[in-house]
Amino acid sequence: MKHDTQLDKIKADLLSGRRVDSVTAFSQHCITRLSAIIYRLRERGWPVVADQDGGNGLARYSVPEGWKPEPPL
Repeated sequence: MKHDTQLDKIKADLLSGRRVDSVTAFSQHCITRLSAIIYRLRERGWPVVADQDGGNGLARYSVPEGWKPEPPL
């Protein structure tokens, strides 16, 4: 049985076109440090963008529509 890591779960959400924020990451995946995962993805070349809805200070992360990561060598 494969256990997905927190990184795997957020990658799957982003690649499926879902926008991710700290509230949904916690409620759906029990992830409390979403910003650390986003940092790791950006370090790996993912074009993760952040925006805010309604000026509430909550960052929502996404990747450009249709973007796919390069396959590993």
